[in-house]
Amino acid sequence: MIKTVLALTDGSQNSRNSLRYALEICRKFGATLHILSVIEDMPSYVNLEVGTEFMANMQETIEHEVVICTRRCETSGVECVGVIRHGIPYEEIVAYAEEIDADLVVMSTHGHTGLSHILLGSVAEKIVRHSPCPVLTTRLDTKHWDIEEYAE
Repeated sequence: MIKTVLALTDGSQNSRNSLRYALEICRKFGATLHILSVIEDMPSYVNLEVGTEFMANMQETIEHEVVICTRRCETSGVECVGVIRHGIPYEEIVAYAEEIDADLVVMSTHGHTGLSHILLGSVAEKIVRHSPCPVLTTRLDTKHWDIEEYAE
């Protein structure tokens, strides 16, 4: 039985498309949906002033995304929790899945950067290998899902 689903978002359309699957699974099973976004810490070699501004903007964007997704999922009748973590993405994701005793992780294989398998594909691969539960990966989808329309 699926009681707790962890969906990952980075604000990209691909992660929103994978959220659609997580939401449907939660509806079918009456499960709780946890929406997680991980912000990777800025490397030390990045200019402090530029890096600080970039990180502040990223934090604001991700907070907004998590809040919107959480609210829309709740209006769909699914109990939802939104969380933002900082650190190494796959480590934070696996740790959070363990903390909430997730029954399923749902994620896109391609994220916001569009760098395909080289960066985010390798994160997906690490999550699949280290996750304490099954992982549903969704492929790059050309159909765009607007969470604003779906929940209404």
